[in-house]
Amino acid sequence: MLHMPDTIKPKTRSSVLSAIFAGLFSALFLVLAFAPFSYWGFAFLIPFPLFILARSNKLSPSRAAFWGALGTLPGWIWTHLWVSDISVAGVIPLVIQLGFFSFLFIWIARHLGSRLGRHALVLPIVWVGIEFFRGSLLWTGYPWYLIAQPLIDSPLGILAMPASIGGVYLVSFLCALYSIILLLAISSKTGQERLKFGVIAGVIFSAWIGVGYFLIPSDPTNPQFIRVGVIQPDVPQDNRMDWTVRQRIRDWLTLRDLTIAAATDPKNPEQLDLIIWPEGFVSGWTLDPASLSTERDAHLAWSLKARNEDDAPELTGLPSKVSATMVVDELLILQQALDIPMVVGSVAYDNLQIVDTNEGIVYQRDAMYNSAFVLLDGEPQPVWYDKLHLTPFGEVMPYISTWDWLEQSLLSLGAQGMEFALSEGKEARLLTIPVDRNGQVEQVMLATPICFEATVSSICRKLVFQGGQRQAGVMINMTNDGWFGSWDAGRKSHILNARWRSIELNTPMIRCANTGISCVIDHKGQIQTQDLTSVDPDNPNEGYLIADVMLGQGKTLFASIGDLFGWVCFLLMAFWTSRPIFRRPKVVQPADR
Repeated sequence: MLHMPDTIKPKTRSSVLSAIFAGLFSALFLVLAFAPFSYWGFAFLIPFPLFILARSNKLSPSRAAFWGALGTLPGWIWTHLWVSDISVAGVIPLVIQLGFFSFLFIWIARHLGSRLGRHALVLPIVWVGIEFFRGSLLWTGYPWYLIAQPLIDSPLGILAMPASIGGVYLVSFLCALYSIILLLAISSKTGQERLKFGVIAGVIFSAWIGVGYFLIPSDPTNPQFIRVGVIQPDVPQDNRMDWTVRQRIRDWLTLRDLTIAAATDPKNPEQLDLIIWPEGFVSGWTLDPASLSTERDAHLAWSLKARNEDDAPELTGLPSKVSATMVVDELLILQQALDIPMVVGSVAYDNLQIVDTNEGIVYQRDAMYNSAFVLLDGEPQPVWYDKLHLTPFGEVMPYISTWDWLEQSLLSLGAQGMEFALSEGKEARLLTIPVDRNGQVEQVMLATPICFEATVSSICRKLVFQGGQRQAGVMINMTNDGWFGSWDAGRKSHILNARWRSIELNTPMIRCANTGISCVIDHKGQIQTQDLTSVDPDNPNEGYLIADVMLGQGKTLFASIGDLFGWVCFLLMAFWTSRPIFRRPKVVQPADR
């Protein structure tokens, strides 16, 4: 129980408790709105208690913000429990940072309320300004658990459809606006005011539904499809942290068998146009043509001696050593034999040099990338995609990674075994596959946001619409969701977030995820299929799915303007907040005598 010092007056003590409970109720509504509960209607209530606190004068802005933010922490802890399996020490600063944004909202809203009259539009604008600051600016952005996101599960996704105009932040604004109007209706002192705000709330909600229904995209009159096979392995992340040679061979054999099963599925005799593997699951050491040639010329061989008793003990009858390019060579032979293009994830290098040192073989390079490749005609194609936006604190420490010594010090404290060695890609490349259309071969362009990139609207927009025009007809999100461990709520939140990109860009997305959840999301943001065909009765999380995916056509307003609405809210909030700092003090002229 929270102990209040005896020196705190009873009224102040009551106000502190009210602030804490405001934060707790906001946290509770957040938990209920998102997975695993997914009661989307609670999204409207997430800001409600903090709005009440922001409009109260019982505590100073700083104290109200501190105690209210403290109350939100249990919600952030619950939604990020999975991080503790990777870094127990990392959970603490993450949760504190997320609580800080609640602090910032309350503090700014209290200050603006006294100057701007607590107008109904002020609080929603500040709310979205804070969401945009957290989701797109600070630490390169963390756009998870925005209040709009559960609304995509409303009937027909109707409440999410305005995202095709102004993105997810516009829908967050509508959600916050509806919440504050309801608050004004409930808190009004007269029946006439309650009726007025009740009518306004009804008009807003009705207009929202009407516009949302109008914005639901219709299917194109001349749709085009591709038939895909999505391969889903089930490799725990602790294996991937230190991927031994034996584990690489074992995982290659698993993906090989799943790929053959998908390509020859008797229930789906029609030829596949594409087979997709998850992020980084080519079990070799590289796949870009120049680096692969360097590796072959080095004639490397790796020992298959088990490191310990848990090092893939099921593998028997293996030679003592294996060629470093064996997996890649066999994969290319497999692709050529199946005669189906494949999109796979591996590593690419700039200027790879293989050096024999006193500590063993070292892969020296100028840069290393998390990449997506097309395999065609038994060869990796000369154009591949290097991930543009590295996952903050998963692949890079924003700002901190500038200093290697600081990065290593922090990793040794909270995430031993992890290494942040990746570089950002230099350009938004698209991948291309040939598709047979009744004897006519057409080239289909693919956007391949990798892992966390599917949650970043600016990256997906940059990939799908280049030069202001649609280039790609589908997004392929290759991801390794083994990071979530047994926390399926994290996997579902990842999908929930990614679905918004399909509405914003009127473009379907194919998700191929290690450990799941693989699925196809249509251009309306709705999950079309996630029925996994398992080949191992003891492991239903490993298998493949086959689906016909309709390619996206046309262009949304969001594709043209991007996150302009989020920027407007953020800049308004920043202007209102900083205005007193830069305002010139009034000069009082002395009175004439």
